[in-house]
Amino acid sequence: MKKHPMLKYLKEEGPMGDRLPMILCPGCGSGQVLNAAFHAIDKIIEEDGIAKENFVFITGVGCSARLTSHYLNFDSGWTIHGRTLPIATGALLANPELRIIVITGDGDTGAIGGNHFIHACRRNIDLTILCINNGLYGMTGGQVAPTTGIGLKTSTTPYGNTEESFDLSKMAETAGATYVARWTTAHPRQTVRAIMKGVRKKGTAFIEIMSQCPVHWKETPVDMLKALKKNSVRLKGDEAVPNGKIPIGEFCNIEKPEWIESYQKVIDQFN
Repeated sequence: MKKHPMLKYLKEEGPMGDRLPMILCPGCGSGQVLNAAFHAIDKIIEEDGIAKENFVFITGVGCSARLTSHYLNFDSGWTIHGRTLPIATGALLANPELRIIVITGDGDTGAIGGNHFIHACRRNIDLTILCINNGLYGMTGGQVAPTTGIGLKTSTTPYGNTEESFDLSKMAETAGATYVARWTTAHPRQTVRAIMKGVRKKGTAFIEIMSQCPVHWKETPVDMLKALKKNSVRLKGDEAVPNGKIPIGEFCNIEKPEWIESYQKVIDQFN
């Protein structure tokens, strides 16, 4: 039987036996994001001649975090909640030739890791951040998150969320990231292209992928994907976001000094 071409990037077996199928809930969008990342990396390896061994994946805690150490046939770090970016920074300082991809969730990025997030963007350190945003804490019971929309009911807001949500892409752009894009799991080709741009970008690249969580939002995966497609809109210029719509597209693609290169210039003064 013909195997999926991206299986070469997965560990099919481990010390305890078969690793597949994955532990992700049926219909979870995290597998789609991982598939998009594999397709992007596969093209970069082929087109740019970068060795597979130069790619390193870093994750924290959450549904998305289970993807790396369990399944990826890459060097990876399964780290602690909210601390993916300082750990990725340390790895890059140790070896600036690495292409580090951070897979994180909206809670990991916008809550406990929020301070690290804005400062990684401020430094413009050469990382590609893939943020899977399902609007809640999926692994621990569907609690309200910094990205949960107003009025939405979660396990900790049974009468509706009353707090404004973070716009993570806008935060990344404002804090200083050089490449920022947002797509959804209903836009796979655009997501692949954005990840490729992010990996090739010298500096902090933040790609937010709006994703479905059928278990906690209590909707079918098909209905959630249709809703993501229907409710997303690409804006032109300074157009206002229509009520209830998700702005998608490429928000920022600029050039500016990258932190490690700037830091190296300081070191070189004393050599």
